[in-house]
Amino acid sequence: MKSIQILILILFVPLTSICQNKKFSSFSTALTEPEKVKWLDLDCKELSDFSEKIKELPNVSSLYLTNCDLKEVPKGLKHLQKLTLLNIQGNSLSELPEELYKLNMISVINVRGNNFYKLPPLLSSLTNLREIDLAENDMLDFEQALSVLSEVKNLDFLYLSGNKLKKLPVGLSNLKKLNELHLNNNPDLDLEQAIRIISQIESLRILVMSNNNLSVVPNMESLKQIEGLVLDNNPNISIEDLADQIQNLSNIKVILYRNNNLKRLPDDLSGFSSLKLLELSKNEFSEKEKTRIRNLLKETKVIF
Repeated sequence: MKSIQILILILFVPLTSICQNKKFSSFSTALTEPEKVKWLDLDCKELSDFSEKIKELPNVSSLYLTNCDLKEVPKGLKHLQKLTLLNIQGNSLSELPEELYKLNMISVINVRGNNFYKLPPLLSSLTNLREIDLAENDMLDFEQALSVLSEVKNLDFLYLSGNKLKKLPVGLSNLKKLNELHLNNNPDLDLEQAIRIISQIESLRILVMSNNNLSVVPNMESLKQIEGLVLDNNPNISIEDLADQIQNLSNIKVILYRNNNLKRLPDDLSGFSSLKLLELSKNEFSEKEKTRIRNLLKETKVIF
């Protein structure tokens, strides 16, 4: 089980956002010191001769080709044998290049905001793949996609946000190492069906359901494995119902409940007393109410 410090880090700093290297946005700059280039975030106008110039940058580990209306990924990825992160979000892609199967170190793929219908089976050959962002690909055949992802042995982060999901694909329960699942911006999701599927993923620790226009808290009693729950931007949820639910989830340690127009928490806060962290920022609490909450939750880190 992850320590609470690591859990909080994951909640606030997703894997795809962690990068400590200098960012290069043009080939002209990058090629002046090619051995130092690890983070390449190219401007769209740089892509016309990508296949020729990319071979001069063998140490690239993070590659961003975003928001360029690409119909296909430029050729040349095979030269990036140290690539660990590929971000191609915000394009018009429907396929991934066959060259990917040669990139044994890749651990993160972001295809958010594209036009995928199916995922290629080659993903199952990426033995280090841990995270894939499929958000905003609402034409994707999710049953097919999950059949492919179930063969990805180490997948532990999955983003299905903004996909107009009404039901979760049954194959989701086959992701035996999945640790964090993002289902935000799916307001028509059948919550009872979703909870049944999620309860079968024993490895799952973090569930994100922000911006889902939730008006009731689903019965989460079966989600005993969950440690972190994110419910931002769901102002119609009854905070009293949430407190009752939390008492039945013995492992939960972190709740993010931001931007929900809250002015007051229930008189009885015992439902939250076992939490390590309760994030309540971007609500409307008075200073008096903040003081009351802190006094009643002395063992919980409360953030306003």
